[in-house]
Parts: sequence; C-alpha cells; structure tokens
Amino acid sequence: MKVRYALIVDVLVLLAVAIGCFFDMRWVHNMLGIYHAPDSVFFCQLLGAAIFGLALQNWLVRKVDDLERLRIILLANFVGHGAAFLIILANKLNGAGDVTAWLAVGYTLIATLLFGYFLDRPRLQSQSQSRHA
Repeated sequence: MKVRYALIVDVLVLLAVAIGCFFDMRWVHNMLGIYHAPDSVFFCQLLGAAIFGLALQNWLVRKVDDLERLRIILLANFVGHGAAFLIILANKLNGAGDVTAWLAVGYTLIATLLFGYFLDRPRLQSQSQSRHA
C-alpha cells in the first residue's frame, strides 16, 4: 500500500467525524460517549476543528512521494492515532460510548499500525540501498 492511499482513506474518515462534530450530530456524541447537552456542543465542535486540521494536513501532503520528507507527518499521525486509540479504548472500557465506539477503537488501532509501518519503512529502504552500494 502506498502512503498516498493511506492518507486519503484517513482524510475521508477524519472528515466524516469532523463534520459530525461540527454539526452536532448525535452519532458522534453516542460513539465518543459525549453527553448531549448545551455545554458539550462547543467541546464537540472544538474537537471537530482539531480533527479537520489533521484531515487537511493529510490532504495537503498526500502527493509527496519522498517518504523521508513525510517522516514528520507520519510521526504526527502515528502519535495522534495512537493516543486516540488509547483514549477511546479506555473510555469504552469504562462504559462510555455505544457499540460504534468499537469501530473507532478498531480504526485508530489500524491507522496507528499502518502509520507506524510507514514510519519505519524509509529506514528499511535506506539500509537496503546502502547494502547494494
């Protein structure tokens, strides 16, 4: 799989969640265990803005072919999705959220592993090139 395709899939998922947060959709509240109250609307929209920023970042770098130049973005995605995985998993294990929270847990785990794979890949390529030189 190419990094470009992983970034595009990530953009689509992140945009769906960001739009759900922006427009105060009940499925986002239920999935993340955010109680639907007037005070939580601002919190959810702020979360949507952060998620939209990550989606925009991934969209803007999707055409960069040099994996070494993408290393910082890959690291940010690895750490961000990894932290989201731990937080959503802990939240779900504490009883918050509905059944769809497991989709978020699964997606963030897959995204963390995928971006971790791409993060390690440039080092492997540079080692194999140095052996052939």
